[in-house]
Amino acid sequence: MKNNIKSKLKSIKLSSGYRTRKAKEFGNSRIFKYMNKEYLSFASNDYLSLSNDKRIINAAKKALDNHGYSVASSALISGYTKYHHKLEEELSEFLGNEKTLLFSTGYQANLGVIKSLAQRGDFIYSDRLNHASLIDGAIISRGKFKRYKHNNIKDLEKNLTLSNMNNNNMIITDSLFSMDGDIANLKQLNKKAKQHNMNLLVDEAHALGVYGRNGNGIVNSLSLNNKNNIFITGTFGKAVGTFGAFFSGKEDIVEYVLQKSRSYIYSTSLPVSAVEATRKSLKIIQKEDWRRDKLFSLINYFKKNVKSIGYNTLKSNSQIQGIIIGDAKKTIEISNELFKKNIYIPSIRPPTVEEGKSRLRISLTVDHSESDIDYLLNILDTISRNLVQS
Repeated sequence: MKNNIKSKLKSIKLSSGYRTRKAKEFGNSRIFKYMNKEYLSFASNDYLSLSNDKRIINAAKKALDNHGYSVASSALISGYTKYHHKLEEELSEFLGNEKTLLFSTGYQANLGVIKSLAQRGDFIYSDRLNHASLIDGAIISRGKFKRYKHNNIKDLEKNLTLSNMNNNNMIITDSLFSMDGDIANLKQLNKKAKQHNMNLLVDEAHALGVYGRNGNGIVNSLSLNNKNNIFITGTFGKAVGTFGAFFSGKEDIVEYVLQKSRSYIYSTSLPVSAVEATRKSLKIIQKEDWRRDKLFSLINYFKKNVKSIGYNTLKSNSQIQGIIIGDAKKTIEISNELFKKNIYIPSIRPPTVEEGKSRLRISLTVDHSESDIDYLLNILDTISRNLVQS
């Protein structure tokens, strides 16, 4: 086995797929500090730049002083507190749903929810670019897993004819896709789901806080919340700036997942400090509209100016902007050149994205400025010219 693993690692390195980690010293948003040096980062999902907000930090500190670091148990034993209950109620109100269940991570939420609601023989239809947690949840459910072309309703419709309408079938999708930055056609997906008597599970991980009235997501912005067949998952580790995840929908469905989800039942509950930090963050998100206004101003500025440097960009109107390089090795080279110029943008390669679609995933946050974008685009332009000359 040892020689086999060594051979596989060598193969990964030769294919430009080998990944390494950089142990940063500081920086969750605009700044990435590594080996005593600060870099301008476009790699964070802290879209609203709340992870270092003193109000949120102080809420967590107070909870640490009063409740310690860990609740030391799963929710169904002794790890469920009145603070967890309050956050679930506040999230339900925020999302416009009847009931919400907290999970430790977004990955656990998607695995737990899909595995609970789908069984052997049920059909699960998944967008081809869905997050790995949605894909893995469908696989472990042992349902009949079918992937349709990205954001292609016609291809989904062709696949839907395979399923039995009497089964507990579902469509699963991200609302905002994490690598392409585009948005699912949720109205059409819901229309197809209703026509075929299916449920629709929407992961709002990258949309929560950024989209919707007061930041309550794309499902809410389309008035699709609190429907019998639509459920939501999402995380707090992105725009919310804290830690944890949730599942939200009709009361009986959420209660059923509570009873059946192994990733919920057998996991230690979130620390009270994380819960209280999230409660504070949700209040800030709802009040401070200027954060969303500034973020979308930066998005528009980036889109307007990136056209001038000649790279192949994706059709995204969100805070996630992709520059397609194509070749994995070339993408690594450009990322390394950026790093030499004090800009941190890791290369995104297969299997995270498809072969031939390696890219720079540029993530914009509220802490960025137009001058930051100008600097990035100027450096990219220089790199592009040098590549042509070489």
